[in-house]
Amino acid sequence: MREILKFLLILFLSGILVGGTVNIVSPYNATIIRIDGTVLKKDISKNIWIPASKGDILDDGDTLKTGEDAYAELKFSDGSIVKINASTEVSVYKDYLSLAIGYIKLYITKLFPNFEIRTPSGIAGVRGTEFSVEVLQDQTTLVTVYEGEVDVTAQGKTIRIRKGESAIVKPKSPPTLHKGDLKGQSKGQNNQGQEFQHGQNKKDSNGEGPNRPSNR
Repeated sequence: MREILKFLLILFLSGILVGGTVNIVSPYNATIIRIDGTVLKKDISKNIWIPASKGDILDDGDTLKTGEDAYAELKFSDGSIVKINASTEVSVYKDYLSLAIGYIKLYITKLFPNFEIRTPSGIAGVRGTEFSVEVLQDQTTLVTVYEGEVDVTAQGKTIRIRKGESAIVKPKSPPTLHKGDLKGQSKGQNNQGQEFQHGQNKKDSNGEGPNRPSNR
């Protein structure tokens, strides 16, 4: 048994030393699983925006931008879901999302360790399983938790928000705790604050409408 383990170790190291690869499935691999309306993806190699398509796999640093009447949905290889509302710009990195403007709702599995949502005014550290993050035009960040907990950090201060609570982070200010849901204040929402109206009321190009993950 010891000789077998030694042999396997030699094979592993040989693969690394001669430029071989060891395939490890990363939970941060994101695929576009739903699109409705105009959704653009930034080609970082050419620094241009191109139309995004269902089935596209996002590389580290790729950015999605949804139009005024658009919706997109990402699925990570661990099963986590990110729903992207209209008028939103979000970048995907290997261990965090960067939200520049707009509204996203996340359904995170417990396999997502140390994942963060970064915005112009703060950082939301993922501890919860279902929460939303919104960046307004003035760069104020709103975070609302529906299940679990989220740590929100800004200006050297961290607060933990739980189910039914929200945090407001104004630019260059520490986060403040609030009760209730703060969603629906950005351009991506309708007048009644209805969440993901485009994705829920329409069908994508394959005749499918987005649905809430069954295991959340």
